[in-house]
Amino acid sequence: MEAVETQRLLIRELQLDDAKRMSEYRNKKEVAFYQSWWRYPYKKAVKRIEYCLEHPFNGDIGSYQLAIILKETNEMIGDFYLDVMDSSCVTIGYTFDSLYWDHGYATETLKKILQILKDEYHFQFVFAHVYDDNYRSIRLLKRFDFKQYDSSRILGDISFKLEL
Repeated sequence: MEAVETQRLLIRELQLDDAKRMSEYRNKKEVAFYQSWWRYPYKKAVKRIEYCLEHPFNGDIGSYQLAIILKETNEMIGDFYLDVMDSSCVTIGYTFDSLYWDHGYATETLKKILQILKDEYHFQFVFAHVYDDNYRSIRLLKRFDFKQYDSSRILGDISFKLEL
């Protein structure tokens, strides 16, 4: 995928020199709390980025990750996950450094990504899975008209679906 810009952000493919920054914010306790990991070592970030460099997002079935860069400082403030299930369905996820929560960056990112998924890749459905106590993320998804369709008491998550 070509890099895209919003008013304040650059969304682009991950680069190897993003690994240190990615590991830093993903290792924060408050960030990891709403994710499936407790620790995110530098080597894991490098391995994920190497995979993403070999498999850049193109809309095909597979798992992808994009960097979210604050244009003002050129700092990586988060990443965006895409898991393409078939030609009509994609699951998304996002992780932001807690320093950048509550500044509208997730809203700005999601708005742009959803537009691209619909207009350029012609996906029909977007899914997201969120821990049931991640109220910020739940509010964000609902703002974009995602509808809850499932939940898991065992995993403690809620599944949302958006029809584009």
